[in-house]
Amino acid sequence: MQGLIRFFFLGYLSFLTILLLTADPARLVGLREGLPWFLLMLLSWAHLLSFLVLAVLALVARWPVPRWSVVVFLVFYACVTELTQQLVPPRSAEWKDWLQDLLGVFIGTAACWATSLAAGAFQRWRRRRDNSPPSGEWEVLEKVMSRPTVGEQSWWG
Repeated sequence: MQGLIRFFFLGYLSFLTILLLTADPARLVGLREGLPWFLLMLLSWAHLLSFLVLAVLALVARWPVPRWSVVVFLVFYACVTELTQQLVPPRSAEWKDWLQDLLGVFIGTAACWATSLAAGAFQRWRRRRDNSPPSGEWEVLEKVMSRPTVGEQSWWG
């Protein structure tokens, strides 16, 4: 499963790089005219949403490096792509876009961090609950889990 998530991350990273370094990304994806109203509304948040998805994919992929280095890579990537946009006419580097990139990375990182904390707390709660069965069940559990001796009928048949 991690391999599939890493594949999606690398594909999305490539796609995002092409979109960020193309003179007219709307023409590239075929959205030249007549955008629906909800897409027009999301265009002002495109950088934030794109980098939020990128951060979630990068952190869920669980690369064999510390997570802080993944976040540093994403911040570096945001800076480089925004500065490189100056070299692609008619695009330009804008502070607003760069701040949205960083905000998307940090929101995605915070969401992954909060989710992992909640999952860890749930696992600890479940382990505590499962490891302490009520008294009186120990004999049933021992009988079910033990192997029957020769000639003895087991609980499961």
